[in-house]
Amino acid sequence: MQPNIAALILAAGASSRMGKPKQLLELDGKYMLERVIRLALSAEFTEVVAVVGCQSERIRQLIRIEDTRFRWEVNLDALMGQSTSLQAGFRALGEAVEGVMVLLGDQPFISEKTVRRVFEEGSSILNEVQGSFVIQPSFQGKIGHPVFFVRPPYADIFYLQGDQGAKGILEKLNGRILVPVADEGIVIDLDTPQDVKQYSFKSEK
Repeated sequence: MQPNIAALILAAGASSRMGKPKQLLELDGKYMLERVIRLALSAEFTEVVAVVGCQSERIRQLIRIEDTRFRWEVNLDALMGQSTSLQAGFRALGEAVEGVMVLLGDQPFISEKTVRRVFEEGSSILNEVQGSFVIQPSFQGKIGHPVFFVRPPYADIFYLQGDQGAKGILEKLNGRILVPVADEGIVIDLDTPQDVKQYSFKSEK
């Protein structure tokens, strides 16, 4: 029986440093968030949830996804920090999921190969270990996203506040595996117009 593994995409930010909604930034004919959603859908997740907040109505109007595994979740508290989006996403998925891969909506250059590799590693670990565990890819010694939670520590996740991300949780977990990948995209996020200019060549790949 295939384990219940979901993907959670965090994309509720206000894009203050970009100066416009970066979720709708066009890269090689596709909106940035759409690229990340389709990246997640390339793997065998049982469901994919994208958490949006700022500009949520416009984003949902412009990005159309037909895959029945996909759904939106609106975080009305997005301006209170990233922790609220993480919590909204995990709340939407529910505690029945055995594994959750967290992706960021401003990291459009991660390869499908990387997502599949982390997914497969997580699926394997689910059958081998008990308790909470985390898997992350690394590129030339730098740890990046996506982050795969095996049996997510819900109590710790819902204890987060403000702009606290999952970093503190990752440091507390006893079990952690780093998966080396030849994919710089795991450490590239687009926060500013300068970032877009610097990495625009990657959108053509």
